[in-house]
Amino acid sequence: MTVARHSYDADLELQHIYIEVHAERYHHLKAFIEAYYCFTNGAVTKQDKPDWQAIFDVGIRTANAAKIMDRKLLIRDMLVPLSVLIGYMKAMVRDDVLTIEGLRNLLNEQLKFVVMTREEYAYLSKQGLRDAMPISFYQREHKHYKQVSARYDVAGITLVE
Repeated sequence: MTVARHSYDADLELQHIYIEVHAERYHHLKAFIEAYYCFTNGAVTKQDKPDWQAIFDVGIRTANAAKIMDRKLLIRDMLVPLSVLIGYMKAMVRDDVLTIEGLRNLLNEQLKFVVMTREEYAYLSKQGLRDAMPISFYQREHKHYKQVSARYDVAGITLVE
């Protein structure tokens, strides 16, 4: 369908996210956030539904994953872990600055998916970075401070856009 339709659907998902965050119900956010990503990146089915498998086509690939076309050998993962995104959202609620536009800015800046090999994902997990950013992400004086690719940089996994 049209870009306008996908924009409408993305805005609808964003409103769902806002309502859930405002009510401090974080357990259903993953589905809404992934749907928002799909609509904003054109990863939709012929019926204009979010297509989570299409994330493999639109996500940022690692250098190793760029050489592989068999999806069974690949994993998709959020560039910034869901737990970190939710942490930002909780802070918005705590600080009473939660707005739809603020959520849109947060997601547009930090919501990206990475397509990597299963071995890279296992290595990321072994490094303790599967669901967390490295400590350097939170340290103002460090080069990884607020860098969305920090956990891949620390793990030595190269991203190609």
